[in-house]
Amino acid sequence: MDQKQTKESTFGRSLMKYIGSRLPYSSVDTIESINEINPKYKLFHNTGSNREKILTKHSISRNVADDDHPNGMMSVDKNYHQFMYANVDHDKGKRLRDYRIMSLYSEVGDALDEICDEFIVPDENGEIMHLDLHNKNFTSIQKTEIEKEFRRFTNYFDIENKGWEYLRQLLVDGELYFEHVIHDDHKQKGILGVVSVPTELVDPVYDNVQNMLVRGYLLRRPIINPKTGTTEKVEYIPFDKNQVTYINSGVWNEDKTLRLPFIENGRRAYRQLSLIEDAIVIYRLVRAPERLVFNVDVGNMPPPKAEAYLRKLMHSYWSRKTYDNSQGGTINAFDPQSMLDAFWFAKRSGSEGTSVDQLAGGANLGELTDLMYFVKKLYKSLRVPANRLEPDATYQDDTSVLREELKFAKFIMRLQHQFSLGLKDSFVTQLKLKGYWKTYNMKENDIEIVFNPPSSFHALRQQQLFDLKQSNYNNMATGEFVSNTYAQKKYLGWQDVDIQQNREWLRKDKALSFELAQIETMGPNWEEAMQAQADAGASAGGLGDTGGALPPPEAGAPPEFGPGPDMQSGDAQPVDVSAGEQETALPA
Repeated sequence: MDQKQTKESTFGRSLMKYIGSRLPYSSVDTIESINEINPKYKLFHNTGSNREKILTKHSISRNVADDDHPNGMMSVDKNYHQFMYANVDHDKGKRLRDYRIMSLYSEVGDALDEICDEFIVPDENGEIMHLDLHNKNFTSIQKTEIEKEFRRFTNYFDIENKGWEYLRQLLVDGELYFEHVIHDDHKQKGILGVVSVPTELVDPVYDNVQNMLVRGYLLRRPIINPKTGTTEKVEYIPFDKNQVTYINSGVWNEDKTLRLPFIENGRRAYRQLSLIEDAIVIYRLVRAPERLVFNVDVGNMPPPKAEAYLRKLMHSYWSRKTYDNSQGGTINAFDPQSMLDAFWFAKRSGSEGTSVDQLAGGANLGELTDLMYFVKKLYKSLRVPANRLEPDATYQDDTSVLREELKFAKFIMRLQHQFSLGLKDSFVTQLKLKGYWKTYNMKENDIEIVFNPPSSFHALRQQQLFDLKQSNYNNMATGEFVSNTYAQKKYLGWQDVDIQQNREWLRKDKALSFELAQIETMGPNWEEAMQAQADAGASAGGLGDTGGALPPPEAGAPPEFGPGPDMQSGDAQPVDVSAGEQETALPA
């Protein structure tokens, strides 16, 4: 018993020693016993993916010293203390608040909504993502079990209902953290659920600056005083790397110390746009009103008296007398018209007298070309086609628009791939906990999580390819020197079976057209009517076939309508030509 307690007390000491030996955690006393703070740490130890760790261990360029000698890692970079092994940013909360405020800006929010809407795309079965198994040695039973476990695991995240929110948080915060919940006494049951952890409270602990392998995670849990509502202290809780699902943007800052969110791409354009909008509003307020020009006749007054006279007129213009009940008398109240700037000029005798003229307001107040430039610049920085966010823009089906949409779709697919990488690492942990990994002798390259591509990607791409093929076919098939069949194979990409099936359907279409024409002429019982005419002609004089009777089956009568050729089968037989010609095999 004592030996078991001693073993448990020393479990995870390597990670604690690694964290505690580095600033700012060297003075932290709360991570002395990892089993007391995080009792489930040992359940996840060595249960996830170790591929990158093993590759680094056997690498010459990326190999580092043993964990028991953390000081040896300091030689990787003399400024190692600036990088912080654990990606600690003391202003992380403030930085995330700035990003979240930026996401509330109308144009930025619309761009993020467009990205999130294209990210979640259910297929015809309502599935948002699927599991690809690349190992051909898996039996059907094994594939069924793995796919069943995959569906159970992904249901914990509820991507269908919360996937939009997850991606929005990833675009703004740059990171997502989910803690894996597991039963202490039933490890073989695997992960039973996931809990979202606030991004601002967690930091990844990296192996070293050189390879940036995640060693674990450190949660900063604040202890709140219930009476004052203030934070008394911060408790540091280490997590094993397999205990957390970690999804990041895949983008570093300039010295690889912080994971930057996607929204950082538009920070400069966002600030420029907000400043230009404020400047335009100020310009409108200042320059839009019309001014008044007062030309006051002062006669032969000396300059001091003329100036005093103008001031008296200006004072009486800017204020008006009104009665105030609280003061019991008249007061000079504010006149709203005084907000308008006015110009006062003295005129001497011999002039036309006092006059008031209007000075036109600022010109080109409706010119917004500079504003629209920064709006488009913001959309471009956020990778969203500008025509999607312009309400007055009409649909344009040209090559330039199609190219922008395809670029946007590929950008969405890159986001989906980055999101799936985090889910794959956690799914590997789930398979190892439940024993499938060892039982089926699985490797990391055997599985891949794939999201459904954007809804417009395949439609746009297929339409573009179809238009090109159709144009080439029409140009070549109309020429007398190119066979129609060869053009179908060469420019439409049809196989022999496709051409044969097309001929059969053309024959049936002609037969249907013949039957419809007879119904319009002779009614629904056209076959009986034609047979009756033939019998009447034969009994009248034995004139034989007058052309109204149905031809015998050997002469090419319309066939009975039955099921068409099997479109799924590749064993279509050559069509028999009635004229007796033997159809030759189509050229390869």
